[in-house]
Amino acid sequence: MIQNCKHKILIVDDSPDNIRIFINLLHQDYDTFFAKDGKKAIELAYKVMPDIILLDIVMPDMDGYEVCRRLKSDKLVADIPIIFISAKNDVEDETTGLDLGAVDYITKPVNPAILQARVRTHLKLNHAMKELKFLYSMALDANPLTGLPGNNSIARRIESAISKAEKICVIYSDLDNFKAFNDKYGFAKGDEVIIFNSHVIQMGLKANGVDDFFIGHIGGDDFVITLPLEKVYDVAQSIICMFDEGITRFYTPEDVARKAIVAFDRKGREQVFPIISISMAGVDLSSSQYKQYIEVNDAFSGAKKKSKSIEGSSFIMDKRKIVNK
Repeated sequence: MIQNCKHKILIVDDSPDNIRIFINLLHQDYDTFFAKDGKKAIELAYKVMPDIILLDIVMPDMDGYEVCRRLKSDKLVADIPIIFISAKNDVEDETTGLDLGAVDYITKPVNPAILQARVRTHLKLNHAMKELKFLYSMALDANPLTGLPGNNSIARRIESAISKAEKICVIYSDLDNFKAFNDKYGFAKGDEVIIFNSHVIQMGLKANGVDDFFIGHIGGDDFVITLPLEKVYDVAQSIICMFDEGITRFYTPEDVARKAIVAFDRKGREQVFPIISISMAGVDLSSSQYKQYIEVNDAFSGAKKKSKSIEGSSFIMDKRKIVNK
């Protein structure tokens, strides 16, 4: 079984020498990523979803303060701890960084032991905060893995949309070949894929400027999205592109090269399972054909079956007519 439980650290500094030093200090215990400017740092933060960010302040075009400000303004990445590492050692500089939401401020030149200790401390603190959020979410209707609304909230949202005749679309999504991935790579990696899937859905909505949306997590790899009807195809396309681009990082290079997992059943027979893809089924609520939540679920079944019959990631809208008695 393949497992990778290392925390991910994003290093942001415009000096290649500093990046090299930090990577040498941290790469044995953590998966390290780096960016030399603010724009790339923000892109990597969304793509990698690091567990902690080490951020320089003085950089060209966009300084560290602005990078921190932008990340903290988006709830998708706002909880990632940021440690400023800078040659600026005035009290005012440190205060500014902490006021922006950073968890710590270390001045250069960096003491290796201090840096490693601070990283360990803030990773532990962040883990403790996630545990508290988990306990809180258990008391509410939220999925404990993603923190997204669960089944009761999903039912209430769709029933509300039906009663108000909202002009929206409901998308049901799940993953293809996910069980085979879990069997080979383990449930911990499977959970990482589910979290990645939830991030992709949120980024697909954000990339298309959709503010009026709802995302629910039924459980496992099943999600429900509501969004304006006119945005549905653009959002679905964005989700598919981002999912297909990012999913391969959860596989070994060998599986990526063959575009499949090779496994054996209990009788020793070889089986081949393609790389995970995402299937989505959409239901248009704007026609006012649906009177109950259960009717929407029934519509999902037919569209989902069509979507999953297509090789690779896909999106299908339900086109059937409903005759109300």
